[in-house]
Amino acid sequence: MRQQQTYDVGVYCRLSRDDKNSTAESMSISNQRQMLTDYVKERGWNLQECYVDEGVSSTTFERPDFQRMIRDVETGRINCIITKDLSRLGRNYVQVGQYTDFVFPQYGVRYIAVYDDYDSVKGENDIVPFKNIINEFYPKEVSKKVRQVKKASAVQGKFMGSKAPYGYVKSPTNKHHLIIDPEAANIVRRLFMEFSNGDSGRGIAAKLNIEGIENPRTYHYRQIGKPNPHPEESNAWGSNTVLQLLKNQVYIGHMVQGKREVVSFKTKRRQFVPCDEWIVVENTHEPIIDLDTWERVQKRIEDSKTSKSHNPIRTNNTNEVSLFSGLIRCADCGSLMHFTQRKHRGKIRLNYRCGRYTNYGKEQCSPHTIALDMLKEVVLSDIRQYATLAENDEEILIQKVMASSTQDRNSEQNLHQSKIRELKKRATTVEQAIKQLFEEKLAGNVPDSIFKKLMGDYDAEQIKLADEISGLERKLENAVADKSDVGKWINLIKKCIHLDELDRATAVALINCIEVSEPFDADGQRQQNITIKYNFIGTIPETPVKLSIGA
Repeated sequence: MRQQQTYDVGVYCRLSRDDKNSTAESMSISNQRQMLTDYVKERGWNLQECYVDEGVSSTTFERPDFQRMIRDVETGRINCIITKDLSRLGRNYVQVGQYTDFVFPQYGVRYIAVYDDYDSVKGENDIVPFKNIINEFYPKEVSKKVRQVKKASAVQGKFMGSKAPYGYVKSPTNKHHLIIDPEAANIVRRLFMEFSNGDSGRGIAAKLNIEGIENPRTYHYRQIGKPNPHPEESNAWGSNTVLQLLKNQVYIGHMVQGKREVVSFKTKRRQFVPCDEWIVVENTHEPIIDLDTWERVQKRIEDSKTSKSHNPIRTNNTNEVSLFSGLIRCADCGSLMHFTQRKHRGKIRLNYRCGRYTNYGKEQCSPHTIALDMLKEVVLSDIRQYATLAENDEEILIQKVMASSTQDRNSEQNLHQSKIRELKKRATTVEQAIKQLFEEKLAGNVPDSIFKKLMGDYDAEQIKLADEISGLERKLENAVADKSDVGKWINLIKKCIHLDELDRATAVALINCIEVSEPFDADGQRQQNITIKYNFIGTIPETPVKLSIGA
């Protein structure tokens, strides 16, 4: 570069949060500005602008004033940039090199780092690349130490988040301990109760919006007396918000952290961590939800993911969820059965009918119709039978349950394990693709628009894969019933020994699924097979209940 007699200079000052930990007076913005201003005046150059970025990470170049300076370079307003040293320009040695070796020379800009004795008009400086690497090493070590401290604290069960989960607040005496926020906790309890009783996430969200209940983010900012920094976001509840809360183990007193991690200290982009690598510490704070309610909700969430029918929970003519909606399935096609109300000869008939038949006709399945009253009677009788046995001879009932065939369970386990391996393999492929994409971006081979689109697609796929893997791993853990599961079911069934009327809450608490066959003729009678699968234990190894529905 040919040296000019005078220059239009932009001086650049930067101070990050990490730099503020330094006691060196020369690090301050005011001292940087004064030193660089004096430097320019001594040489008789024109000081056009002073650019300042304070409290912004040195590893990113998306700093407001840095970008303003680059725009002034592109328009020709300045042709010389001066910083205190190379680290003020940045601590990402690849990108620093791109600016010093390509961008600045392309626009004829002279660059000077005073303390490092670097001046681009003097030609190449062999020591500069090493200084840039050393400058990058500093934030890398700081980031590593911070992560180590946070992980060690998380392992101890300390809450390390910036804001407490909805339903809790940080203790005023210990910011790493959670205590219940009564107002929000009541909403959390409501979510779990309504969902376990058959309401959908969308239905719950709709009711909360109608009632004007603030969503978690809006509630948080009201509590701290600050406006939402993302005003473009909706203040309404959505089904996804409801489901995310329903899946958070924090509500049963467990601390689950480390679900996401930054890809690199050079970027704030975060990626999901496989659930087997999460940091889980049990019983760290007071729970909002009891364990039985939690398990019923998780079971229903998992069942909804694998449902073979898109049939929603159906309501009766009073807009209440019908007794067995979401619990009853066609024994042949596996579809959820639809609740129907039909008027016949002046009477209202309440039935369940195969959802696939209802939606697609007889080419796909047959009706499998069963009357609500008849099904209620069969199920109530089955529950009473086992409640009486649990009360009179608990050990025999335990033996019956534990004697369930393990063949189906083992098959289910093998299926889950195979799918998990497949999903993890894909997750690894996606991670490698992301790394390759970053390398291509840094090399200048990928335009910003394509980079952002691909990263958005990869991020979405990572979230989906992590969610599917997590769900399958939970299913794998629950695939084999043990004595503790049996004990839970025994305690529930005992409470039903004097049950006269079956209600929705009891049905949901006890029953996982009811399978109904198509009616068939047997010895001159019209019958249907009813197979009841209970929560925690599955089907008790006896023949299905046969319901006689007429001669």
